[in-house]
Amino acid sequence: MAGMPAAGHVNPTMGLVRELVRQHIDVTYYATDEFRDPIERTGAAFRPYPAGTLSANDIAEATRSGSPLRVVTRILTATESLLPFLLAELRTERPAAVAFDSNAVWGRMAAASLDLPTISLMTTMMAGGGELRSLTTREWVHFLRTAVPGVPEVRAARRRVLRRFGKEIFPPRPIFPMRGDVTIFPIPRWLQAANPLVDQRCHFIGPTIDPDARDRDLDAELAAHLDGADPIVLVSLGTLHAGSDDFFRTCFEVLADLPARVLLAVGSHTDPARLGRPPVNTLVRASVPQLEVLRRTAVFVTHGGMNSVLEGLAHAVPLVVIPQQFEQLVIGQAVADRGAGVVLRHNLSNRPVPPAELRTAVELALTDSAQRTSAKVLAETLCEGGGAPAGAEVIRNLLTGNS
Repeated sequence: MAGMPAAGHVNPTMGLVRELVRQHIDVTYYATDEFRDPIERTGAAFRPYPAGTLSANDIAEATRSGSPLRVVTRILTATESLLPFLLAELRTERPAAVAFDSNAVWGRMAAASLDLPTISLMTTMMAGGGELRSLTTREWVHFLRTAVPGVPEVRAARRRVLRRFGKEIFPPRPIFPMRGDVTIFPIPRWLQAANPLVDQRCHFIGPTIDPDARDRDLDAELAAHLDGADPIVLVSLGTLHAGSDDFFRTCFEVLADLPARVLLAVGSHTDPARLGRPPVNTLVRASVPQLEVLRRTAVFVTHGGMNSVLEGLAHAVPLVVIPQQFEQLVIGQAVADRGAGVVLRHNLSNRPVPPAELRTAVELALTDSAQRTSAKVLAETLCEGGGAPAGAEVIRNLLTGNS
């Protein structure tokens, strides 16, 4: 398994990896050292990427740069180092197949070079033209303004990879996200709109959330905050995106007098001291053990990343989605269309979320029984694809030639 070193990419694979190991299929998982512990908890063998090639911090910095193409450039640049490394590893101990995160170009290219079967783990949906048409003119303008300056860097990085390794093993378009001989989507089928790229080789197994691979510890202060009488509102914009100081101060302002306890997970790049003193009902942390917190949460204010959305829905929590990029808008809208959340899309056109709209959305999610009911209904759909055992069966069939 060639992993993408980011929590939102590693975490969704842990349940499937654990199931493969349980079925006596040996898994060697390549990632960075920060993910060693959760990977080894599944029973898989962990192998580290060389230091300095690609890290979660590199991906986060590229994401926070504001350019949607900066991550692509960073991935292609890392491929120049990670592909030779992985090829040397795989030639030494030739596996039966190569699985790869759908963005891990070096994994797919290594498999193509060695003519090995490929398994793509797709941690999101395949977006198409229909979804793109949902962007407003203002959102398109902002997207193009931030994306176009990054085009020369992407082209240069792509040329370097093609020149060094050859176009024969380079992924066909669309490069991102990449498919394999089989492509496993750990998402429910209803999240995928009609798309000609989705064929019989694509398998929607639903989320394979693995609590045993995650941090579950609550310190005394956090435990006390969660155990009060009022409902919990969790606010987190994920591990890759950085909420602005102004956004978190807006949360202070508009959520202070709610009959709720607010937990703000502000990320490692926000200094809580800059935000000022939080209201008495609000606790600020860089990060929290999300699965453990969601067990006690009444409303989840999220950026709409696939991992966070599915974890929220798995706990039947209504969502207030504040997308930071197009894919998150599509995910959030799919949830909102089914009555389990609200989307506040202002950030997609570089506008702040109006305080009154944030307050109204959170208050509605706290009080609207219809949203809670819809979230419970969606929670029940998450296991319809068969989960990790279904994914393991797809892989076993590929290995035995029955796919």
